[in-house]
This record gives sequence, C-alpha cells and structure tokens, in this order.
Amino acid sequence: MRLKDIGEDALIKLIAKRSVVRHARLAKGIGDDACVMREVGGRALLATTDVLIEDTHFKRSYTPPRLLGRKALSISLSDIAAMGGEPLFFLVSIALPPETDKRFVDGLYDGLADAGRRWKCLLAGGNTARSRRGITVTTTVFGEAPAGEVVYRKGARAGDLVFVTGELGSSALGLWALGERGKSAGRGPYRKSVARHLDPEPRLRAGKALASAGLATSMMDLSDGLALDLKRLCIESGRAAVVNLGSLPVSDELLKFGEKHGRRRALLLALTGGEDYELLFTSPESSLKRLSGLSKRLSLPFTPIGRIVPGRGARRAVTVLDEKGSPAALAKEGFEHF
Repeated sequence: MRLKDIGEDALIKLIAKRSVVRHARLAKGIGDDACVMREVGGRALLATTDVLIEDTHFKRSYTPPRLLGRKALSISLSDIAAMGGEPLFFLVSIALPPETDKRFVDGLYDGLADAGRRWKCLLAGGNTARSRRGITVTTTVFGEAPAGEVVYRKGARAGDLVFVTGELGSSALGLWALGERGKSAGRGPYRKSVARHLDPEPRLRAGKALASAGLATSMMDLSDGLALDLKRLCIESGRAAVVNLGSLPVSDELLKFGEKHGRRRALLLALTGGEDYELLFTSPESSLKRLSGLSKRLSLPFTPIGRIVPGRGARRAVTVLDEKGSPAALAKEGFEHF
C-alpha cells in the first residue's frame, strides 16, 4: 500500500505502533505537539522537531534566506508554545546542494539568530549534509515547563468552548498571493498576509500564560489547517466538536479577497489553509471572563469558534456549520503530505 493511499495521520499511527516506548521519565511520546520528559524538581523537558523542504514548504524564488531561517525556528517554537512551555535551546541541520551560495547560508543563520534572540532560545548544535537536489532545514527545539502545567491535546471536555488566538487564513492567502505574483506579492494588496506566511510568530507568551493560569483544558498549534488540526485534538480527547464558519476571525485582507473571489472561498482558506501557527485551545465557558482579561493583557484576541461535544455517537470528529447553520461539506480538511 502506498503512502498516498493511507494518508499522513495513518502513517504516523503506524510509526507510533512500531515505537511503543515505556520509560519512567517519558511522560508523553508520539502524538502531541512535543514529547514530554520528566525532570527533577517537578519540571518537564519538552522536545520537538520540524523540517522545511524546498519546493514542498518553500520556494527560493520568493523566500529570502533570512526569513527562511526565522520561520524554520518559529514553527518549532510554536510547538513549545502549544504545550505551555518556554524554549531553551535548538539544533539545526541543513542539507545543501554544493552549488549553494555562501550568502544564502549566511542569511539563513542570520534569520535563525534573529528568532533565537527574540525568544531567548540558544543555538546549541546541529549538522550539515550534501543534498543532490534542493535545500532542507531541520530544527529541533528543547523547552521546559512545570510538569503540572503542561497542556496536551487530550484534555478537551464536553461543553468546553473552542478558541483560536489571532486571525486565521492569512498565511494561506499569503501563499496564494506568492503563487500568483511571486516576490512582488510582498508589495501588493495582500502584503501583510505574505509577511504572515514568510515570517510567522509563535504564540509563546499566550501559550505560557494559558498554561500557567490553568485556562486551557487542551491545546495545540495550527499548522495544517483548523479543520484537520481540531479533528486531531478531538480524536486525542475522545470528543467531537461543532464549529461555526461565520465565527472564524479573519483579517481585513482576507475579507477583501472574499469580496473579489467569494466569501465562502475566503472562509475556507481560514478553515483549511494551514500554517497559521496560532493556538487552538479549549476552555470551560465559566472561564470566559478570565480569558477576556488575559486577552487584553496580551493584546491578542481569543475568539470562541465552537464547542466540544460528546464523541460517542458523533458522525464525524468535527462538524462545520455554515452561516445558515447547516453542515458544510469540505473537499479537504487541511494540508497532508500524503
């Protein structure tokens, strides 16, 4: 059976079955945004890794090397944020064709250093290798959190509200604009969305604050699209969710895109587009007042977009209601490699 026949999530499940690890210090292995290891003094060590592959995740024609470096580290930092942790160190491994200009490498590491300084995460090592075709950048980030404050995907409870931070769909719109206009899209009508795609911001402050205050019953970051990632959270929690399409927070640029190309198309970018690197979390309705106060302190919107419902008997993990309140059929749920 081919990978494209079974899909990415099924592949990960197969790998997990082959890699069942039981160790006194391993609190969580495969299946969340980061693995969690028990440390002395009631601390937990978090570890995560990501890879960016040329012509799969980025194109050199419109991706400045400095922004590629910033993004490479930021997307791994987003996983640490989703667990409620703080970053410590990172490793970076690069595979490069021999003809790669040294200036590209300089720019890449300048970007990694930019993100590292901003989020107080130190480069501690890595590896280099020769590539026959294309550039690959792999980042591994280590972080920590109090063991009792780590937030997992599996904690959502029936009745919890579903929240997202920030805005959805901007990165997908930016990618669309880059595909249409190339590098010049950064000066066009969707330039802020282009910037969001090329230079995402990990929500480390929000993730840490939600975890420390005990406000999130479950949490993950949004990398492959809201519909698909919420489905993963629901499966881990043994629950289902109902989402209101009209409640999704979107940018002014995405609204303008919708005026030209159709509102439904714009909302589908927000629902399935991916690479938002916002936080998706669940919280009891009784926490609304505290969440509002935290949102104001962080200057970051927390938008309720739906509700968790019992999983038993649900026809699907995630039901999306359109603006008329009817279930919406989705051609795809988000981005999958296979």
